[in-house]
Amino acid sequence: MGKDVIVESYTLFGRIPLFRDTQGRYATDVLWQRDLALHISYIQDFRICCPVEHVASHDRSLTLVEGLNDKNVFPLRLDRGWLSVFYNLLPNALSVLRALAKTEIAHSGGAGWAFPVSYYLLLFRAFLRFKWVVGVESSFFVKPSKGPVSLRVFFGHHVHGFLLRRCLRSADARFFTSEAYRDMFLGHREASLVAPAVWVDRADIISREALLENQRKMTGPVRILFPARLVFEKGVQTVLGALDILSTRNQGNEGASIEISIMGNGPEAQKCRNLAQRYAQDGVRFLEPRPYGVAFFEEMQNYDAVLIANLHDEQPRIIFDAFSQGVPCITSRTGGTFDLVTEGETGVFFEAGNPSALADKLVELCDQRSQLQKMGLKALEGMSERTHTGMHRRREKFIKDTLKLTKDRPDKRDHGDTVHETR
Repeated sequence: MGKDVIVESYTLFGRIPLFRDTQGRYATDVLWQRDLALHISYIQDFRICCPVEHVASHDRSLTLVEGLNDKNVFPLRLDRGWLSVFYNLLPNALSVLRALAKTEIAHSGGAGWAFPVSYYLLLFRAFLRFKWVVGVESSFFVKPSKGPVSLRVFFGHHVHGFLLRRCLRSADARFFTSEAYRDMFLGHREASLVAPAVWVDRADIISREALLENQRKMTGPVRILFPARLVFEKGVQTVLGALDILSTRNQGNEGASIEISIMGNGPEAQKCRNLAQRYAQDGVRFLEPRPYGVAFFEEMQNYDAVLIANLHDEQPRIIFDAFSQGVPCITSRTGGTFDLVTEGETGVFFEAGNPSALADKLVELCDQRSQLQKMGLKALEGMSERTHTGMHRRREKFIKDTLKLTKDRPDKRDHGDTVHETR
């Protein structure tokens, strides 16, 4: 990055909201603020078109975004229900049109309730000139590979899939967080990049020496952490079913052979709390979420492995969080995880959506702490380059090279020679 910034007018279109106070300052949650800060650091003329909510003052859960003001923010109305989606269609279309009128490069994604902003850009693409970058980082609309689905899910799967493919074919550059997404939605490699999403800063990564010291202190049953947004798509039912099976198998035995902690919140949280209370004697616990950052990473260091039970092909960022602390992954075999975890080297796989297969895998690992620790050491290797800033560097270079952007126009701002990672 550095002085060779993108100088063309660049607008990011999305559904994550900003919050504007009475002083005209914009704020958002800490992770999105970090992402926006890096965008602003290497894009000279940065704008954003997204939902904006007006507040008297920002609460402590929000972080101010330096560099955003009323001149470079194009507000969308926030969709709160299907009726509001209908009423917001025209006003939001006009906001997108105003933003595009001042945009040389438009950057949009393939997700966002009730539908991605990319669909507006696809409509205006017919008569407006702009270079278009589309990123696919999630697949909220894709139906699970197994089990029955509702008519709504079936309809959404095919309609969203059709429209997203149209957007990607029309785009000038595309990036994906997994090879599975590129195969699913694009089908070729032209003008495309696979760059997994990472939130880890270099300062967050544990040293090899500290990891070895942590591993020497680990005693007692193997400890597994399941940190997730507790919704169906994250495989919560798979985990709960596996715990039922393990409890049945453990009847009559004294003490737990493996300890499993569930951490998160969401619609399935109460089910998880109830199960943890019921199976406390079997080593099951429920933990409230830790703030992302030091508290979260320090908690993760207390475990032998992280459990991921996703049903969809999305790329879980938690894989890199775990690897940054030298913790291997026990993960369902999906497109988004298969790219990043190596069987027997940095983690192990089980069949997605299969509680029995997960239970078998957990039993298999209950006396293999030393093997898990070797996987953890392997997982830590190479993480110094797999950081949030490193991800942005790859995407920035890809955009510049693919769109053949100007590289010799003078920079009007002093960025210095390096971009420091923000926290």
